[in-house]
Amino acid sequence: IMRFVHILELFRELHIMMTGFISAMKAMIWASVMLVMMLSMWSIIAVEFLHPINVRIAETGYYGDCERCGRAYSSVFAANLTFLQQVVAGDSWGMLTLPIIEAEPATVLIFFAVLITIQLGVLNLILTVIVDVAHRAREADDVRKITERSKEFAAAKRKLISLCEELDVDQSGELSFEELMTGL
Repeated sequence: IMRFVHILELFRELHIMMTGFISAMKAMIWASVMLVMMLSMWSIIAVEFLHPINVRIAETGYYGDCERCGRAYSSVFAANLTFLQQVVAGDSWGMLTLPIIEAEPATVLIFFAVLITIQLGVLNLILTVIVDVAHRAREADDVRKITERSKEFAAAKRKLISLCEELDVDQSGELSFEELMTGL
């Protein structure tokens, strides 16, 4: 692992990206917990209010060959999967949502609230935190580079002072033109 880290240091941008990614992992894990909690909250509401409507629609044969559609909101787990598919992944929004809204227009409030809180709220908050963590990792890398350059500058300064002391033959603390020319 250490060899890999040293190789990364040769490619500054890749090193910054990996450092940012590793730093953001903690935020991503907590964000996932928050996302699951929010999805579960909405899933409980979906089981209570959307499932009965969805069952009525499924009984009419509206969903055709879609065997999952009728049970999309039958349990908290199924509703979580449905919301994950629709809101987070952006897939099949119209297949389940529109028939329910057409059957019961007031359900648009639930779907709109889910969309706003999950898509615009939680997912953008997660992105903001990840970008912030990556930015802090970049700043830490800048501080590391400044420290390295300061050490290099201090070493070069010590070497120059040592060289000047060697050239100062009369120990006056100043280099004369003759001492400087003798040193060349």
